[in-house]
Formats: sequence, C-alpha cells, structure tokens
Amino acid sequence: MTWPGSLEHPTLIAAADRLVEELRSLRDRLQHQNDTQHMQHTECADRVRNVAQYLEAALQQAANDAYLSAFATLRTALEHMLVDHLVFSGARYIRIYSGVDDATWADWQRKRAAGDAFTEIIDWARKKNLVEVTYEGLRSTPDEQGQTYVISPHYFLLRQYQPYLGPASAQAEFDDGIGDIEDDRKFAQENDHIYRTYLSWSSIKKNLMSNGFADEATITKLEVHYRFLSAFVHPLADVTEVVYGRNNFNIPSYDHYSSELIFLYAIVIAVEELRHFREMAQRRPTVGIANWTATAELCERAWQLASHLWFPGHEPHPYDYVQEANTRAFRLRRENPTAVIQRRDPMSIPAGEVRYYRDPMRRLVALHAGFHEIMTGYSYASPWPRADAQFR
Repeated sequence: MTWPGSLEHPTLIAAADRLVEELRSLRDRLQHQNDTQHMQHTECADRVRNVAQYLEAALQQAANDAYLSAFATLRTALEHMLVDHLVFSGARYIRIYSGVDDATWADWQRKRAAGDAFTEIIDWARKKNLVEVTYEGLRSTPDEQGQTYVISPHYFLLRQYQPYLGPASAQAEFDDGIGDIEDDRKFAQENDHIYRTYLSWSSIKKNLMSNGFADEATITKLEVHYRFLSAFVHPLADVTEVVYGRNNFNIPSYDHYSSELIFLYAIVIAVEELRHFREMAQRRPTVGIANWTATAELCERAWQLASHLWFPGHEPHPYDYVQEANTRAFRLRRENPTAVIQRRDPMSIPAGEVRYYRDPMRRLVALHAGFHEIMTGYSYASPWPRADAQFR
C-alpha cells in the first residue's frame, strides 16, 4: 500500500532525502589541505553525520505516521544544529559571575580601565548582581608565519561535558572504593557548571547572539519552534489532537499537515547544518568539500521550497502579511470602536514589521485555507487550498 505522503509531498520528500544523504556523506568529501588533516574538521563532520541520523529517523517516523516521536526527534536535531553552529564557528563565549555587589563591580571597572585585570575580555554587562562577561575563544599555536586562529570554546566544552555524571550529591552512590569522593563531587560541580553556563538552552541563545549568529528577533523566532517541538519531548500536555486533528479516532493515521511540517523542519535544519559547516570550512584552517557547488545549489532550492515555514532567514508568507494587517485593524478597533479602518495593501507592510506566529501547526493548516475577514475586508487565497483545513 502506498503511503499517502509520497503522493502529496513528493518534492519535499525528495529534497529531505537528498539533504540527509549530503549530511551523511560530508565526512568522506573533505579535502584536507597540504596533506594536513585537522582533527576538528573530522570531528565536526561527525557531528554533521549525527544530525543526519536524527533527521533520517524523523523522516522514517513520519512515514509510519508516528508524528509525536518524529517531532520529538526534530527537537533534538534543532538543538544539535544550533549548538553545532557554535562548535563550528563560535569565536566567543559568555561566563556569568553572580554575587557581584556595587563595590565589587566598581573595583572591577577600575581595574579594567587601568589595565590591571580583565584585559582579555571583549565586553561585559551587569544586571543586578549578575555580570555577563564575553571572552574570546582559545587561540591556536602560532604557525611558521606567526599567525593564529580562534578555536571555538564549545568544541572543547562538548569534549569535557559528561551528561551521565550526575550531580555532586549522587557521587557517593557510585563510589568504586578507589577514587576520592570529594574529588568526584568537585568534578560533578564543575560538570554542572559547564552545562548551566554554556550548554543549557538559555546559554545557547546568549552565545548565539554574542557570536553574531542571531539577533533578538531571530531568537524570538527560534523560541517558537523550540517551544513547539519541546511539547513532544515532555509529556506534560496532550498533543495528540495537534498532530492528528480534531475528532480523529483512527490513530495512528496519515495526516497531511503533520507530515508536511516534519519535512519542512527536516529541510531547514539540514540546510542550516550544511551551511554552518561550509562557513567553518572557509575559515582558517580551511578544508575543501568535494562538489560543494552542487550541494549549495541543492540547499538553495530546498530552502526556497520550505520558505512557507518562515523559519529564521525566510521572508514572511503573503498569509502573514494579511494576518498582520488584520491584527492592526483589530487592535485599532479595540482601542477606538468608532475608528474607521483605512485599508492598505498588506504586502506594503515592511517585512520586519510583520509579527511572528505562535503555533507552527495552526499556521501551516491556515496556509491551506483561504479566508475573507468581513470586518477589515482583507482576504487570503491559499496557493494550496485543502477542503479539510477548516475542520482540522
């Protein structure tokens, strides 16, 4: 029996499969310069391959109509891709110091201005008694010409962090009679500090901004997708209706919208991962990638194919312009019930002023359903109309 998704999403499926293969084969396509293989290139390519495994699993789950697990897998892939951007090209990292009172802060500023301390920092900011300090990453040993390059601190942090270690309070449970318990507790505390300072979701966001990989608007958009996908990781809410629609008692079953959203996520995550690796490959020490031109063309086609997701880096869809125009009219009428709504072409609204959406699934369904708002007069005609969208 043919899976309905293969008939309804053939182009998306083909693009996602091609991208996963690109991720999987990247390591074998590296062209090391001057017969010198830098370990970070190979290890970063291995991380690219890991993303391929997550995305391939999500696509297989989608083909089995197992959408809940597919979205949960995509949450891991999304976070993996964002962390990899820091691992591949991050040149800065943030440390947070707590308990910095006014006197201490004044003393730190004086010492920095005099060149007596904190000379290695790039920037810092204090909020209440917390100080966020931005440092440059580690520099390589100078080469024959005396030149160095920055190695991402996250590259080393991922090698240091041990997710299975457990908290300091649990170390006595694992006493082997050989090591020192106090040393184990201290190591566990340091391990926890690495996670909270550099690898937690809040820290990832801060470091993405610190390195110029994202601004606040981008982070706001990423938060929408992180929250949505996280709903399938944590069993704190019933998300069955989200993926199978209302009044669907035949579960699991095929759903056009859930399967489409999974393919869209797989595509944008894969494209971003490939582009981030390419960005690293062009920085010192450089490494070539065989047939990259074909890969870049595939990424561009796939990126445009998934553009209606409006992932960070995409432009708003015409639907979003109409929604923004409607929202402005509704707010005006709420503030002044007798106000006359001056209609304008929604597409004339600057893209940067179109507000982002809250729910990726609801929006995707709405993209397939046209509407005409009587109060404002604004209309949206879907390029992919589906009769079931209004009942989903």
